[in-house]
Amino acid sequence: MDRPLDNYTFVAVDVETTGISQLDRICEIGMTKIMHGEIVDKFESLVNPEVSITNTIYHGIENWMVDDAPVFRDLSPLIVDFMKDSVLIAHNAPFDMRFLRYEFQRIGTDLSHYALCTLKISRRLNPEFPTHRLDYLVDRYDIVNEWHHRAGADADSSAKIFLQMQNKLETIGRDTMQSLKSWGLPYNHRWCEEIDIGSTTGEEASVLTRDDLL
Repeated sequence: MDRPLDNYTFVAVDVETTGISQLDRICEIGMTKIMHGEIVDKFESLVNPEVSITNTIYHGIENWMVDDAPVFRDLSPLIVDFMKDSVLIAHNAPFDMRFLRYEFQRIGTDLSHYALCTLKISRRLNPEFPTHRLDYLVDRYDIVNEWHHRAGADADSSAKIFLQMQNKLETIGRDTMQSLKSWGLPYNHRWCEEIDIGSTTGEEASVLTRDDLL
């Protein structure tokens, strides 16, 4: 973990979901890959969540839009291949990482990548900012996001925000993964405890709001 950040492959991830409980499902995923300080690849796909979408007002994804989309199980080999040997990035990482873990757990596997949170990094780097919401940071860093709250566009924005943050991290001597540990970063898979997805069906679901997971 003492290697410079430029020596890592990063994948910025964003997911949109049917709702915000642990019984809800991913209905879209976007990923943007960074190598040697440059964006090199992108992936995005709608996902058939196999349940009704109740969160349309947030992201605009309606049930009819995912009817012919692949289910997560069928999409998972592509996701795993894209993430291979990478450190993940997300804005409010616990939200996105938990939902990814729930989906992987449903198909009998799990997510074990380290993850960096651009929201948490921003709070450390820029305490003077009035907010650290993704849309504010996009404007602050002069990044174009043509489709807020859609997975592909938000993953791409998170990647570009991270690249700009990385420049400032280097100037203050936090240019390795090890140097970020005192900030509680990077997260690894242990911060997100495993749940028994199968046993929760029919029970009242606990709500995983973005604020609760910070």
